[in-house]
Amino acid sequence: MKLPLACLAFALSGVLTCAAQVPMPGDDGMDAEQAARLQAAQDAVGSWYTRAAEQLAASGKARDLAFAATLLEGARPAAPAASAPDGDAPSQAVRRDARVGQWRQLASARAGSDVVANVLLLQGDTAADAAVRKQALERWRKLEPDNLAPRLYAGTAAGDWLSQAGSYARLDQHYYEQLRWMQTALAAHPPGADEAGLFGDDVPGDAAAAVAAAGILAAVAAPALRPLSEACRGDALEATPTRRADCRRVAQLAADTADTSANTMFGIGLLQATAATPGEQADAQERRRQLDWRMLAWGRVAGSQPDSGAAQFARLLRDPGVRTERDLVERVLAEAGIPAEPPAGWEMPRR
Repeated sequence: MKLPLACLAFALSGVLTCAAQVPMPGDDGMDAEQAARLQAAQDAVGSWYTRAAEQLAASGKARDLAFAATLLEGARPAAPAASAPDGDAPSQAVRRDARVGQWRQLASARAGSDVVANVLLLQGDTAADAAVRKQALERWRKLEPDNLAPRLYAGTAAGDWLSQAGSYARLDQHYYEQLRWMQTALAAHPPGADEAGLFGDDVPGDAAAAVAAAGILAAVAAPALRPLSEACRGDALEATPTRRADCRRVAQLAADTADTSANTMFGIGLLQATAATPGEQADAQERRRQLDWRMLAWGRVAGSQPDSGAAQFARLLRDPGVRTERDLVERVLAEAGIPAEPPAGWEMPRR
């Protein structure tokens, strides 16, 4: 049943889109044996997630309940396209377990000032979860008024708040704090005997839990960046006398303080889109070059390891000093003897 770890992370999240490693159901390249292996992995994931969710929810704690709801929802992913009904018959949606909503509501009532619990509650993105999400976002905003992340998760029109951009000091999703906590929770409820083959014998339990947690976070709600992007590009930059300056303030904030590479890259893109001088354009290009170097080097280092870097990833997650993706990447590069800054003249290879 063992699959490549990069693909397994997605299988664990219920998002079966590992095109580079394993063909998907319905693809011409998917033979019967590959389809069976992938289905067996998905079935094992469903069994593991359901059991872990029930055990976590039994504690009655806000974080446990919120994460249990995510796990239970991910235990029954939608059927792949290859199993769609013939003809014009509509696909039948998978009915959600009633406990998902119940656990999220109970977690919301108990989340209080626990930022991680409130962020975990944002993982429910259906209409049924809208009230819980709204309450969690409001609590998070009040707990961290200087954090731009709750504002972006709300997905409101950027024009409604950009004039207040100066009141924010960071863009912090608490991504690695969530990941670290989810890894710990999953490691405490490991796969059973019938599910252990998911990872193979060469992947330790904490590394398996880290891969699973990363797969889950890759599949759940992320900040809504499109409204901000649309408000800070092209003709929209002239919408108000201060729009360009407000957008650059937010772009600088994301580029300098974001805790994920994706949001750092978004900030750099906005710096480039709002640049008004050659110096500002050159600064954005150099930031992009540095980030490209780190991400490419990280991928190569991880890919050179037998387990695709899973054990190293899990080990670094145990270090509370790793708070952001930049911290993690710089540690990986340092251990490999690779400088964090690109050599003079280096450019990202283009295909």
